[in-house]
Amino acid sequence: MQATEDFGILGVVVGQEVTFSTVNGWHYHQHLSVMVDGPDDDAYDRAEAAGEWIATAYAAQVRARGGTVNDRYGWHVRVARDAADASDYTAKGSMAWEVSGAHKDETKAETSLTPWDVASAAADGDKAMFARWREYMETMPGTRSCVVSSSLAKKLGIAAGGDTEEAGEQVLHDADEVVGRVEAPTWRIWMRHGLAATFLSRVECGGEEGFAAAVADTDREVEPLEIEYQRRRAERAAIRKVEIERKAAAIEATRQAKRVERDTAFAKAWAIDRLRRFSEDYGTRERIARVVAEAAGVFPAAAPLDPADLVKAAA
Repeated sequence: MQATEDFGILGVVVGQEVTFSTVNGWHYHQHLSVMVDGPDDDAYDRAEAAGEWIATAYAAQVRARGGTVNDRYGWHVRVARDAADASDYTAKGSMAWEVSGAHKDETKAETSLTPWDVASAAADGDKAMFARWREYMETMPGTRSCVVSSSLAKKLGIAAGGDTEEAGEQVLHDADEVVGRVEAPTWRIWMRHGLAATFLSRVECGGEEGFAAAVADTDREVEPLEIEYQRRRAERAAIRKVEIERKAAAIEATRQAKRVERDTAFAKAWAIDRLRRFSEDYGTRERIARVVAEAAGVFPAAAPLDPADLVKAAA
């Protein structure tokens, strides 16, 4: 391909990621690490041009199949600072790596959730999030992360993702040995504080004999973190409760003010009509006071009527 030669493209490593937006729903996207070769003097410009060419070609394929791509937000190209930066970028989408390395535990937007956020909310009893987690579990098995293109694998002398007879299917290996089990609520707490990888490291070192100690050490380490988390959670819940009550009070006050305004208008119209029907004595204090009292009885939510205002309106 001409572009491969022009930009010195060696191949591509594909990392896949899925997030969930509370506004727009599921968002599947890919992180492509494009490897280029050639002279160092123009390496940066060539790498950027290679990324833009691939992104543009990808967008064209999406559009050709009836899809839409936003040229401003649909894709973004940047050149990695170093090998570690490139590795972290490619690894962003792997749920398996998140368990062991915690590469990505938050998203940029407040309305955007990682699959672990969805799972945590589901475990806490959120029925809508439980349904989303079921969707994720039913859809994602078989999706491969960190897929190396065949051209790059050939140049690097490694096995390419997709060259096996089971390409495209998730390969699950039975564990050779079960050293112990951790209850889901405990694992969720460890995940919450980034200690799952620490626990796995302890188990790897201690094996079955050290499993209980690994659990105890991790529990001891996570305890103050979880106490602080629950304290902050309760604090946020209290703030939300106060805010909800404040908003409810404001809504009720507005509703009450409108009710008073409406009933006051009705009471005033009713009182004026009563005064006009007995015009011969509507100006006497006794008559006005009696009409005002009657109006208050008929419209108890109305504000007190002004006798002078009634006389002026009835005249």
